[in-house]
Amino acid sequence: MINKLFVAPHDSDDWQEDVLGRDTLGDGESLEIKFHRSEKAAMWDMRIEDTQGNAIEWENLNLLEISKVTIHYENGKATAETE
Repeated sequence: MINKLFVAPHDSDDWQEDVLGRDTLGDGESLEIKFHRSEKAAMWDMRIEDTQGNAIEWENLNLLEISKVTIHYENGKATAETE
């Protein structure tokens, strides 16, 4: 279960606020994240945390080209598939 989700411009030193807020994202669930048109960054980093505080990060996601990120967790390894 994903307890926290952060998305920030790659050149930022701050993860800013948790996109999920008080919610969690369970197995098979999805979430749509919309960005302000004024945001000019193309490259973004994403960080997820589970309920135990374990964190995984992906860097340099080009969100001008990516419309969907699917996270898989199996046998202790997380991967992200992009479309």
